[in-house]
Amino acid sequence: MFVKMIKEFFYVCLWSFLALSAGNSVDFYVSPDGNDYHPGTQDAPYATLQKAQDAVRAAKRSNQESLTVYLRGGKYCLKEPLVFTAEDSGWEMLPVEFTAYTGEIPIISGGTTLNLHWEIHRDGIMKAAVDYDLEIDQLFVNANCYRMARFPNFDPVAKFFGGTSGDAIAPERVQRWSDPIGGYLHALHEAMWGSKHYRIVGVEATGAFTLQGGWQENRGGDFDPFFRGGFHKDYLFVENIFEELDAPGEWFYDQKKKVLYANPLPDDDLNHAAIIAAGLKELVIFTGSQKEPVKHIQIKGLHFQHTKRVFMEPYERLLRGDWSIARLGAVRLENAEDCKIADCVFADLGGNGVFISRYNRRISVEGNRFTRLGESAVCLVGDSNAVRSPAVEYSHTLPQDEIDLLPGPRSREYPAFCMVHNNLMHQLGRVGKQTAGVFISMAEEITVSHNTIYDVPRAAICINDGCWGGHVIEYNDAFDTVRESGDHGPFNSWGRDRYWKTSYNGGRDIEPFAKERCLLDNYKTTHIRNNRFAHAGGHSWGIDLDDGSSNYRVYDNLCLGMGVKLREGFFRRVENNIIIDGFGGFHIWFPDCDDVISHNIFVSEKPYQFIRANPHCAKEFDFNLFYNDHGDITITGVDSDMNFEQWQAKGLDRHSLFADPMFVDAENGDYRVSPDSPALKLGFKNFAMNQFGVMKPAFSEELNHKPRSYKSVKTEPAIHSSRDSTPMQWLGATVKNLIGESEKSAAGIGREIGVLVMNVPSGSKAAEAGFQAGDVILRMGEERVDSIADLARLSQNRRGKSDAILVFNAVERIRMLQWDD
Repeated sequence: MFVKMIKEFFYVCLWSFLALSAGNSVDFYVSPDGNDYHPGTQDAPYATLQKAQDAVRAAKRSNQESLTVYLRGGKYCLKEPLVFTAEDSGWEMLPVEFTAYTGEIPIISGGTTLNLHWEIHRDGIMKAAVDYDLEIDQLFVNANCYRMARFPNFDPVAKFFGGTSGDAIAPERVQRWSDPIGGYLHALHEAMWGSKHYRIVGVEATGAFTLQGGWQENRGGDFDPFFRGGFHKDYLFVENIFEELDAPGEWFYDQKKKVLYANPLPDDDLNHAAIIAAGLKELVIFTGSQKEPVKHIQIKGLHFQHTKRVFMEPYERLLRGDWSIARLGAVRLENAEDCKIADCVFADLGGNGVFISRYNRRISVEGNRFTRLGESAVCLVGDSNAVRSPAVEYSHTLPQDEIDLLPGPRSREYPAFCMVHNNLMHQLGRVGKQTAGVFISMAEEITVSHNTIYDVPRAAICINDGCWGGHVIEYNDAFDTVRESGDHGPFNSWGRDRYWKTSYNGGRDIEPFAKERCLLDNYKTTHIRNNRFAHAGGHSWGIDLDDGSSNYRVYDNLCLGMGVKLREGFFRRVENNIIIDGFGGFHIWFPDCDDVISHNIFVSEKPYQFIRANPHCAKEFDFNLFYNDHGDITITGVDSDMNFEQWQAKGLDRHSLFADPMFVDAENGDYRVSPDSPALKLGFKNFAMNQFGVMKPAFSEELNHKPRSYKSVKTEPAIHSSRDSTPMQWLGATVKNLIGESEKSAAGIGREIGVLVMNVPSGSKAAEAGFQAGDVILRMGEERVDSIADLARLSQNRRGKSDAILVFNAVERIRMLQWDD
């Protein structure tokens, strides 16, 4: 004890001397080759971040203010996360910095270096005994991420998960596995709205097995804490199965026998390779309290790598949006203020990059690269305790006479005034598919600006709910999004807030006070402006303001191959956007919704596509410019299809024009219009075309060398349906096969299945049985109704009988039908 006191006294004296000689500034140094018994100087650095943290705390106690910890290059393998508390806080003008030494790359790793003796097993497979307790979730060999033994084998050009097959869980295959317990099943959600993941926990001789999991998303699968179903039966694969170890770059760890097997890549000699096993779930944690938050700490220039995947961790269902989430990140902040994560690299992580959880204020994430992540790049997620009248899950409608009518949050347990700026995000969602570059839920006034986001399975930017708005989404560049899912766009939001009823999905039961109450949660306007969103073929909803999203302004955006979708909300203004080969998708509008569609340029054959939406619900359609090579436009979904003249005859777009917008240089991405453009005469205003995405010179230079076409590709289904689209009369109603992305999205069904009820005249037999427009008939009694042919067949010889008919219209419902004698 006495020796320790002498050492601390010596270091305080040394730090005081250094501070006086350096203008009231103290620097500490850390190196993988250092020693924690050193004084932490440049010539005699510490070895660990924890020791440097202790030194900073001691220096603060001696009233030294400017404190910087320099990390020399090399790998720092953490045995536990580095935890910052209020004791580590800096000052407003003199923040504490943990930063990379100039020109060097310090790597903060959650992995364990494996030094093993490898020997031949068989068929090109090597094996090695592991002499210590270890759980291996990710394995890196010479910086390459090897894959758990899987079926089907990984194929980099396969659309989903690098290869999928329904045969992966066929009983005859399962029966080949000697001990599959501990294996994993990964699958898309049955409607392709994200993904579900399971652990195999039991198996029978027949090949049937028991699964645990499925809680990684918030749509379907009920609330069973052990198992939630609803996974896709074709888009799935299995891994961590020894018998599937048959391809180079795969591995399997027999934890019972402590033997690691690997099928090396051709150039890898395992006995001389650098091998790292991911160990930790998190690397750096900021954790304070609202009374004593962590303040003024900056992390700069560090590389974060090698964390475990988190898909089997507990997930929290986030209100009524589609997301569930594990509150984990390589860097996680909770109860922090005025902290910054800058110029770092987040790579080869099993989970999220940065997670800003619950109470946080003025957190900045800027200039970072996020790549090869299992989940999302940056998440900002508040606590449901801050929400007035919170509800969880899509179908959970709150009784309107019981909700809290005070606007805004109930407490301060949420992120606010934070910034995600100038980051490069790509190759995200390698495990989870309900992921994003930036995800926001239960937060206020978040700025997301100048980020470039591409190669992601779902949205680039997603807002899960209307709590509490005020966000600014600007100058971002997003492309190659929604690569492994469906019914989405590069920007997506939901607004299933306390005012929103599940029945609104079908346009039913709209309360007279819904318009007023839509602003209780989303009480501040969110601005989406000056972004470039591009989609190269297939279907995209573009800027997708889904299910109740309200109080948005969408303006000065360039949309290539996509447009804007507005569904079931109020107070949306879509103005001064350029939409090339996309469309306005207007779904299930509320009366007097106050939406405005004006001063936009649509280069599209079908610029407006309505689904169960009355255009006269909008406040304004006008001063838009339309153009295509055919000389006219087609408006769909309002009675029968109509041309521009017929549309204007309804009193809509009365001042709008059909004319060439006269773009400056569309071929090279400059969609400004020339001075003589008719768009300018309508009130359109040019906006800059050279400010999208990252501004950091190194990132910009890298992206300049990435092949990119700014010519649009039409938004349309990638595969044309083979189903018959001819309608028929049934019990006096008009019905047809459910076909296409628009009908699937409006119905809330992810597959072309069932029969869509188009129109139900009052007084018809269908109306008497309770059928409504928008119902999708899925089953009659115990028989499936996959198509209109099934419905016609099952309706024969039913005189005098009674049938329970299952329909889907926002939720599953039963219509009781009594057939006539």
